[in-house]
Amino acid sequence: MLISAIRRIAGWMEAACLGIAALCLLYMVFVVGFNVLARIVFDATDTAVNFMIPGAIEQVSYLLGIVALAALAASLNGGMIAVDLLVGRFPPLLKALVARLWFVGILAFALVLVWLFWHETQATFSRSEETQDLRIPMFLIYGFYTLECLALAVIALREALTADGHHAELS
Repeated sequence: MLISAIRRIAGWMEAACLGIAALCLLYMVFVVGFNVLARIVFDATDTAVNFMIPGAIEQVSYLLGIVALAALAASLNGGMIAVDLLVGRFPPLLKALVARLWFVGILAFALVLVWLFWHETQATFSRSEETQDLRIPMFLIYGFYTLECLALAVIALREALTADGHHAELS
């Protein structure tokens, strides 16, 4: 019952992380591509025409963090990639134990990140910090990072409870 609930919640979180990563990547490609073309126009008109997106570098840099954390959470689906001659020769029970141990380590890492980002969210909120160019409140960015690390923790918990040690690349 509990494991099925964790599986269902982790599945939703994986789907959300994949969707967020896809949208952010599409937007990043648009911003970079548009700014490259706008820069060509800017240079060709001797700085008379400026279509560049304000704060493009700032946008892309914060979105990159969002994409990286979302991809990390979504990448745990079905186990980790394992290229290991030693573990590949273990009996199935020992493979499962090793896989679960790794996922417990990832769970611990994710929980530490949740704790650190949550405290940073609170600190930036209390100091009313904003990004340099676009004046986006920093607590929103750190809050989003916190949620993505929480998704990573839930997905790692699911894998720690259900991993069987099977890796497609070792078959």
